[in-house]
Amino acid sequence: MSINLTAEAEQVLKTVKSRYGELYMIIGDTGCCGYSNVFLTSRKPVGDYVAIGEKIGVTVYLRPPLDSTLDPSRVVVDVVETVSDDSFSLETELGYRFILRVRMQ
Repeated sequence: MSINLTAEAEQVLKTVKSRYGELYMIIGDTGCCGYSNVFLTSRKPVGDYVAIGEKIGVTVYLRPPLDSTLDPSRVVVDVVETVSDDSFSLETELGYRFILRVRMQ
C-alpha cells in the first residue's frame, strides 16, 4: 500500500534522491499545514509515524491518524513550481514544492 505520484513529482523525487541518496517522505502534520503537508527529508522520522510503502526507493510515512483514516490509493503527490518557500523539505532547493491531491472517485 502506498500513495501515487504524478510523472512530474516522480521526476523531481528522482532528482532529489540522486543528490541525497536515502530519503523519507512524510505525509502528515509536520508543523504548518495540519495533515496536508508533504515533507521530504534525509532523516528517518522518529515517533509515531507509520511506514506505508515506498516509491522509487523513498520510504513513505503517514502520521496518525492519517494511517487509519486516509485511503492511500486515492492520494496523489504532485509538484508545483515555487519561487520561494519557507519549507525545509528538500525539493524546495530545486524550486518545487510537493503537494497532495485526492482523487474523489
